[in-house]
Amino acid sequence: MENFRTGPAAQNGLPPRRSAAGRRHSGAREQVLRTVEAQRSPVSVAAIGRATGLHENTVRGHLDQLLADGHVTRARASADGRGRPAWLWRPTRYGPASPYAALAGVLAGTIARTSTDPAATAHEAGRGWGAQLAADLPETSPPATARDVVTDAMAAQGFDPVDDGEQIVLHRCPLLEAASRHTEVVCSVHRGLLAGLLEDAPGLEEARPEVELLPFAAPGQCHLRLRDAG
Repeated sequence: MENFRTGPAAQNGLPPRRSAAGRRHSGAREQVLRTVEAQRSPVSVAAIGRATGLHENTVRGHLDQLLADGHVTRARASADGRGRPAWLWRPTRYGPASPYAALAGVLAGTIARTSTDPAATAHEAGRGWGAQLAADLPETSPPATARDVVTDAMAAQGFDPVDDGEQIVLHRCPLLEAASRHTEVVCSVHRGLLAGLLEDAPGLEEARPEVELLPFAAPGQCHLRLRDAG
């Protein structure tokens, strides 16, 4: 969605950074910083709060201090209706941005405004995407399991999945800002992607299961659960 990324760095034992005055970051401040650092496009306070589970006022306070310490920068979002646009935050040392993140947000907003059934429209679009991904999958020997197909596909799309044996935990959302603003649309696209992928993936060695996607099931995580169809 670093868990949404808020966590792999912390889980691997990397120490928290320090403020300009030399004080070690609190766990919450480091979580906010890692979340911002992990995104492929600038994110709002609302999106960071949704990903981390922290109150927006708490997130805002940490971001202001991170800005003062030189860890993050900010810029105004494009005007969208009345009122002053929100700040969008990005790390000072910024990796390659996704050129499609902003487009995804615009498309999600357009579907939400114009479709009579935004979730269904988004799901159908995602299903076509999943079918295209499935068409590019090679047949393997032995045949791939459904869990492997889903885990590999979500890794390729930037979700940083981890299969814990019971469910597949997504530790990153590559479209966090769009998902925070238009959760129903963006998550329906991803549900459709998984449905189309499993419907058309070649050579699955088992019955093709249904996938349940639980958005923001825990701070910094979405959960995928595979269950037998029918």
